Amino acid sequence: MRGDVTRGTVPEVTGGDGDHGGWRGLLAVLLVAGLSGGAAADEVSPLERYPGRLVVVGDHALHIDCSGRAAPGQPVVVLESGIGGFSLEWHAVKAAVARHHRVCAYDRAGYGWSDPAPGPRSAARSAGELAALLEAAGEAPPYVLAGHSYGGLVVREFAARYAAQVAGLVLVDAATPAQFERLPAAVLPRTWAAALASGARVHSMPRPADSFPPALSTLGLQLMMLPKARAAYAAEIRGFEDSARHLAGLAPAALTVPLIVVTRGRGEFDEGAGGDAAERTWRELQGALRSVSLQATQWIADGAGHRVHAERPELVARALELVSAGGPTFAAADARAAARPGGAGVRPPLALVSAARARF
Repeated sequence: MRGDVTRGTVPEVTGGDGDHGGWRGLLAVLLVAGLSGGAAADEVSPLERYPGRLVVVGDHALHIDCSGRAAPGQPVVVLESGIGGFSLEWHAVKAAVARHHRVCAYDRAGYGWSDPAPGPRSAARSAGELAALLEAAGEAPPYVLAGHSYGGLVVREFAARYAAQVAGLVLVDAATPAQFERLPAAVLPRTWAAALASGARVHSMPRPADSFPPALSTLGLQLMMLPKARAAYAAEIRGFEDSARHLAGLAPAALTVPLIVVTRGRGEFDEGAGGDAAERTWRELQGALRSVSLQATQWIADGAGHRVHAERPELVARALELVSAGGPTFAAADARAAARPGGAGVRPPLALVSAARARF
């Protein structure tokens, strides 16, 4: 485990964002028999340059970067990435939210600047490590949690286990247990998990999105190509379906805190992955996520693909601010969303659940 070091010199940026995880990233990864290549000669260099700090959690250190201030009683916003993603991808969302709120981005074990952790990886384990990290870092509850893709499973595990600490959720084109029953096999991670079980290795990681800031793209790529990141990626792929089934098995009661489901507006599945039919199924699964809370609404992010927080960071930041405000502010915004043309949707018998669905 690396010792703590002083804050590094990561370039400061003000626009754009990127995500290295999610369905497009998963589809792009190459799995080949045998581990390709070794670490770059300057592998340790990016590990010495980081914003925020390292905090020891159990037998390894996790990286966390918090900014902004929380007013008394105001929740802390916590940003959770998808598989293969890490804290830098949230920088545009984080910068916007930090103007009025305390907000933390962090790296799960093995990603970014965090140490790897031994043993299998699961959403439930990551939720427990996140709780320990926030406590050790002195970031007190309540929390508003944003989870992208696989990160949606992590924040829902957190909410099921630590419900009293959760003030709200934003699910960003989030994974759901039902996808393993309803989506075509070609887009499910069990395909890659089976390859890994047969001896395949992760040969290359998804590149940063085109919207990733040039000032950070080289650093981001260096971090994602580290052996520890490839190992974390493979471990989470192997445990993805089990993580989904674990969450489904919990059958937690519906939450009573504000929830916004932010869903991509642009299709991602090509014909080989089920095309329009698979996209319709994905949209249905996203709509069903509103049942996670009795105060829920759904926003469709026009023009954005799976990496909504990269392509429409202002929309995700707005969702986080509304959920953080809670109470009458969230209810009023929910009512405005329901009134938008084409936004209504009836979802009985959950009469208490908002049926709002709006495009932005």
